[in-house]
Amino acid sequence: MDAILLSAGIGSRTGLKYPKQFLSINGKPMLVYSLEVLRRCKEIDKIVVTCTQDYLEVYQGYIEKYHINDVHCVLGGSTRQESVRLALEYVNTEKVMVHEAARPLISVDFVESVLAVKNEVAVVPTIPVKFTVVEGGIYMEKELIRSCLHNIQLPQVFDTHILYDAHQEAVRDGYVATEDGMLVFHYGHKVRFIEGRESNIKVTTMLDIEIVEKLLKLS
Repeated sequence: MDAILLSAGIGSRTGLKYPKQFLSINGKPMLVYSLEVLRRCKEIDKIVVTCTQDYLEVYQGYIEKYHINDVHCVLGGSTRQESVRLALEYVNTEKVMVHEAARPLISVDFVESVLAVKNEVAVVPTIPVKFTVVEGGIYMEKELIRSCLHNIQLPQVFDTHILYDAHQEAVRDGYVATEDGMLVFHYGHKVRFIEGRESNIKVTTMLDIEIVEKLLKLS
């Protein structure tokens, strides 16, 4: 199975002057944590990393420095969705895993738990929503049943042709999804949920970075 590692984002919400995936966390670039874990998974063949044009040499430098084999750097798009669609052109396996460099706290056993679910078109880890969530603008408009709500996580696994076709349809329809499980579901496919990990934090703000640093020191 090939894996796509999304790493072409700018990460403006962290307030950094460079892409957050290059941020050094406990002495190692955030990008490298996910690369190392994916490389240690026996079922993962090639890793396709989406990159930004201005930092292409930086990506390649880290891959060489940390001796990560079978990595293919490709230029990402202007959006997350476009980056996945472009990366899929380099995937040659029946199944594909999609992960993002902004989630550096994955482990081999967690990745393998996602890979272990067979005979499903799409496998997506989730954790329960803990807080009360409502719809509204400046006034509350609709209550949502918390027990039915899920926080979506990555990595996710898909039938490659299903995900590829969904992205092509989305281009034709002008449909935009915030992640690939939602995209596949939108085009009529079942998405299987499995148990995610509370520690699988997505780094979005400087506070997230502090939390990840502490969790990595404990691991």
